[in-house]
Amino acid sequence: MPARELEVLKLLANGFTYEEIAEQLSLGVGGAKGAASRMMMRLGALNAPHAVFLAVQQGILPGRAKRRPGPPRQPLTPRQALVLDTAADGASLAVVAARLGTTREQISSSLSGAYLRLGVHQHPRAERRAAAVAEARRRGLIPPAKQERAA
Repeated sequence: MPARELEVLKLLANGFTYEEIAEQLSLGVGGAKGAASRMMMRLGALNAPHAVFLAVQQGILPGRAKRRPGPPRQPLTPRQALVLDTAADGASLAVVAARLGTTREQISSSLSGAYLRLGVHQHPRAERRAAAVAEARRRGLIPPAKQERAA
């Protein structure tokens, strides 16, 4: 397997997105996807997770324990930061969706991604949003609370 395809496979196995892979390997997103596609064809895989599974089975990649929760690889995307800041006051998903002119499902998806990136996805469901807001503010990823902004 060519070195570039093996690099892409290793990064996919570690949960990186094609955008993150492209940035790390100084490629375009199309280049990362192309290398992944060639690698999947070589392995006879149906998709990227299947390719990782087959690579572990064939000894190309070492098997390992599940990824431990830890610090995020990247800060929030601009959309995740906007959604989290808009939802910081505890409004329902429907209200946040109306504020941003989108759907409840898209808001839920953005918040879930933010929870993963901020490392709060293992908090009890009722505490995730507050924990994510606090962590994002602590890191300076979203503005301070409105009463703090005026000061």
